[in-house]
Amino acid sequence: MKKSTLLSVIMSLCFVAFLNAQKIKIKKNTVYVDGQECLKVSGDSNNVSFSDLEGNEIFFLKFIHNSRYASLYTKVTFFKEDLSFTSASYIFSKKLLIKKLLADGTLKDCNLVSEKVKRFVKKYDENVEMN
Repeated sequence: MKKSTLLSVIMSLCFVAFLNAQKIKIKKNTVYVDGQECLKVSGDSNNVSFSDLEGNEIFFLKFIHNSRYASLYTKVTFFKEDLSFTSASYIFSKKLLIKKLLADGTLKDCNLVSEKVKRFVKKYDENVEMN
């Protein structure tokens, strides 16, 4: 009886998580969320700029290699909010950054929610460049 109840709860949680997950795809310099164009991406493998569909740059992802602070870390800058953070233990890829922004509600309807950017920065900032 207990096993079937536990199994039922676990299956329900998995189903809810599946329903809330958004499909993210990056193809031909465009970020698609659930099949809809959301953002534009430009740059190279170490410097990635994310812009809205009108071409306004809204945030930037930089991969920093072999610095005096760490062998590899990422730096994310939010332009309008004039905020940035660095992370060495959690290396953000383009897709992972979008996924986390969506999950936290920081990116909603393909726009940054300024009030949530500060919380997002606090959550992931490791102050790598301060060490």
